[in-house]
Amino acid sequence: MLSPSTRSQIVKYLPWLGVLAASVAITVYMYFGTFTRYMSDDYCLLVDLNSGNIFAASWNKYLFSSNRFSNLFVLGLWELFGSHNVAYTPALLILLWVGGLFWLFKETNKLYNLKLNFPVMLLAAEALAVFTFYMTPNLFQSVYWRPGQVTYFTPLVFFVFLAAWLVRVVRKQSISTAFESFVIFVSFALAAFFIGGLSETIGAFHIAALLLATLAIIFFDKSPRRKPALTLLTALLIGAFAALLAMLFAPANSLRISDDAPSFFLVLSRSLQYAWSFIIDTLSILPTPSLAVFGISALVSYLLFIEKPNRKIDPRFWLVFVLIPLITYGLIFAIVAPSAYGQSYPVERVRFPAHFVLNAALLSLGVCIGVVAAQNKLPKYAPQVAILAAALAMLYPFWMIRQPVQTYAERRLWAQRWDEREAYLHSLIAAGETDLAIPALDGYEGTKELDLQANFWVNRCAAEYYGVNSIATFSVHPEEIKDFFSE
Repeated sequence: MLSPSTRSQIVKYLPWLGVLAASVAITVYMYFGTFTRYMSDDYCLLVDLNSGNIFAASWNKYLFSSNRFSNLFVLGLWELFGSHNVAYTPALLILLWVGGLFWLFKETNKLYNLKLNFPVMLLAAEALAVFTFYMTPNLFQSVYWRPGQVTYFTPLVFFVFLAAWLVRVVRKQSISTAFESFVIFVSFALAAFFIGGLSETIGAFHIAALLLATLAIIFFDKSPRRKPALTLLTALLIGAFAALLAMLFAPANSLRISDDAPSFFLVLSRSLQYAWSFIIDTLSILPTPSLAVFGISALVSYLLFIEKPNRKIDPRFWLVFVLIPLITYGLIFAIVAPSAYGQSYPVERVRFPAHFVLNAALLSLGVCIGVVAAQNKLPKYAPQVAILAAALAMLYPFWMIRQPVQTYAERRLWAQRWDEREAYLHSLIAAGETDLAIPALDGYEGTKELDLQANFWVNRCAAEYYGVNSIATFSVHPEEIKDFFSE
């Protein structure tokens, strides 16, 4: 039986084991992003980006091809770093997301005086990211591939930084002048407008989250921070609603949505069904990682709170066991609603934000269960068992990376062939050819590659991007393609 002092020391350093495992997994996910290359919609987006100045290009895209009006600004930022930026952007975004989540937890920790230490907050941030990546059915299209990355992953990165900034401003309450208040109000509104313009899926999710946060402040916060919090949330809601309206009434919608749009009640019915199906399917198909993220948070929470036995539970605390499932369902409902309006169950990359929400809910419920367990009289050996179980559970990310590591050779070879083919393409252009024929590559993770036919839409966009008349591909046997490029 461990003495209280020994147990306290173990609990103090135990989260670092989880941080180590999660950091290794995150590093693997970052590294695998370096095998990303341009394909499919990438070429068309780059053509749009290069069709004029960034504002004119975004306006033309909004009028004639897509209601998402912020995407080209993000693409333009990355393209400032050269054509190879597509291979390193995923790693940077992953790092930023984990950093943003950590900042959010740190600010929340200070706001409510939770007295959580550094490794616990870092573990929470990394675990939320790692389990979201692992449980996402098509990580390539959601995080690595540029069109899905800008539409579904990048907004979440921006969103956590905006949330952390909001908590910081509310916590410090350092706004001293009317002008400063006005500047911050406008900044929050514009930030929400920009984020909302990346995707109608994120726009709906953003509004739902903001409305729920506003209701929480109204009903549960009577402190002096209530007024600044509601002011900033109002600014965010104005920006988010403006973005959603801009996308709803975009002229380009006529190209994407048929005239026989479903009724409100049909969209409502589908959204309710899709949200429920997503939750049930995810928990039934991925029970082990779902249990792992819940178990890690519950065990760590329990061990932390038994070290603070005199901390009383607020009577309102018990509401969380009702509110967390309801909030989770409501947020996922908002995420799937645009797809329901588009008359289909959301495709894999669209479900990425929903996996984030579900994992956040599992983590939150685990924390609450741990708090309750720590307040009840359990057997004397319970802390020792919890320490052992937590240590084993924290090793789970090491097992999780088996999945991407098994695809390493395939991903590396595909990227190598793409690089060799592009070098060959540039050699043809340097030789003065304008109607190019290059070796075909297989599509990647369900994403379309260049077609055999020069008039295929991907080929047309690629030809315009490279400044030639046409690009067609021809089949080469996988065993012969290496010799082809070496000739």
